[in-house]
Amino acid sequence: MSTFRLVFLITGITCLSAWLVQRVELVYGGPYLAGSTTSPEQIFVAIPLAVLALAALAGRWMDRGERAVLYAALVIGVSATASGFMHRFLPGLVTGFYGGFASPTGSYYRFLKIVPEWMVPGGPGAQAAVGAFEGGSAVPWQDWLVPLTCWSLFFLMLFFTSLCLVWIFRRRWMETERLGFPLLEMPLGLLSDQLYRNRAFWWGMVVPLVLFGINGLHHYFPAVGQIEPSLAFANFLLEDPWKAMAPAETPFVFEFSPLLIGVAYLAPVEISFSTWFFFLISRLQLLITHMIGRMEYTGEFIPGHGSPWLDWPSHFPFFMAQARGGLFFLALFSLWSARRSLKGMFSLRRKVVWGFLAGCTGLWVWITAAGMPPLMSALTLLFFLLLTLAFVRLRIDGGLPVTTVHQIIGYLFCVALGSGPGVFADQTYVAFGFLSVLGFTIVGIWPAMQFEGLKLAEVCGVSNRR
Repeated sequence: MSTFRLVFLITGITCLSAWLVQRVELVYGGPYLAGSTTSPEQIFVAIPLAVLALAALAGRWMDRGERAVLYAALVIGVSATASGFMHRFLPGLVTGFYGGFASPTGSYYRFLKIVPEWMVPGGPGAQAAVGAFEGGSAVPWQDWLVPLTCWSLFFLMLFFTSLCLVWIFRRRWMETERLGFPLLEMPLGLLSDQLYRNRAFWWGMVVPLVLFGINGLHHYFPAVGQIEPSLAFANFLLEDPWKAMAPAETPFVFEFSPLLIGVAYLAPVEISFSTWFFFLISRLQLLITHMIGRMEYTGEFIPGHGSPWLDWPSHFPFFMAQARGGLFFLALFSLWSARRSLKGMFSLRRKVVWGFLAGCTGLWVWITAAGMPPLMSALTLLFFLLLTLAFVRLRIDGGLPVTTVHQIIGYLFCVALGSGPGVFADQTYVAFGFLSVLGFTIVGIWPAMQFEGLKLAEVCGVSNRR
C-alpha cells in the first residue's frame, strides 16, 4: 500500500472515529471511549484494527507493518479528538466568559479582563462563548481563528519537542535497558492474523461483552437490569474513625473490571502488587489522619475559589505531593542512569538535540507571552518535562495504563510559595489556569504513545522514517 493511501486511510478512520466518539460521549452520554485512565484509546483503536485484520485475512490487501503504522497514528489521533483532549481544551477557552463567570460583580472578572486576546475567542459575554453553550447560531470563525492558530502552534511545538525527547531516550530505553512495553502486547496480538483463529480469544470476549452489554443497555433503557461490578466501602464504613478511609474525594472501591484484569496480567508482578499495596497504605494514611485530628480542610488554591479535594496542595496527607515527589525521583533517576548515553547524544544525534532545544525555547516564549514570568515559565516547562518523563517510564516499562499527566504545575509553586492575590501576579494565575490543559489532557503522555509507535515499528519491521 502506498504512503498516500495509508495517510488517506488514517485520516478517514480518524475523522469517522472522532464523529463516533462525539456522539457516544457527548450526545448520548455514554462511556469515555478515548480519555479515561484505563488506556481506552488502545481499546477503541482495536475496533478498526480488528476490521482491518479480518480484511487482511480475506484479501491480504494490508500487511502487518502497514497495520502497525495505522495503529501508531490512530492511537494519538483518536484520543486527541474526544475526552482525552478536545472535550477539556475547547470548553476551557470559553467557560470563563459565559454566564455568571463573566459577570462584572463576580470574583473571576478581574482575571478575565487580563486574559491575552490571542488566547481566547473574545472577552466576557462574547458571542463565541454564548454560542458555544447555547447554540442556535453559526460558529463565529473570525473570533476563533487567532486563538486556534496560536494554540495549534503551541501543541505542534509540544508534539515536536515530545518526539525529540523520545529519540533522545530511544537507544537507552529500547536497546540498552530493553524496557518491556507491556501494553503493546494487545495491539501486537491484534496485528497477528493468528489471534482471530484462537478460540480462547473469542471465549475471552464473552465475559466483558455480556457485562458491558447488559450495563450498556441499562444505561439507555433503565428497565433492563444491571450487573453491579463494583463494591463501594463507603456504604459499609459508616462509623468513626473507619469512614475516613472512604471519603467522597478519594473513593474506596473494589471493582471487577475485565479490562484492568487484563492490563494487570500484562504488567510486571512487582508493579501490579505495588499499585494494590500502596493504595491500601493510602487508606491507612486517611485513617491515621482522621484519628490525629488532621482531616479538616486547611486552605485553598486561590482564596474564595478553592476545593475540598484531598489532592490539593494544602490538604493533609498531601497525596498529590507524595506522588509528585515519587515522580520527580523517578525522572531524576532515569536521567542519572542515562547520563553516559545522554553525553554522547549530541555527537550522535545532533539534529535531535537541537530540535529539542528549539522546541523548548518556543514553548518557553509561548508560556511567557501567556503571562508567566520568564523564570517561572522555564521552571514550569522543566517540571512538566520531568513529570512527563516519569509517566512515560511508568507506562512503557511498568505497563501502568496512564493516559494523562494529571498534574497542574501551578500547584508546585503554591506548595513552595503559598497562594493568594499577594503571592503571584494576576497574569500568572491566568497562565496557570489555561496551562492546566497540560495536566488534564493526553498531551503529557504523547511521548509514551510515540515510544510505543517506535517499538511497534521495530517489532513489525517497519522503517522508523515511515
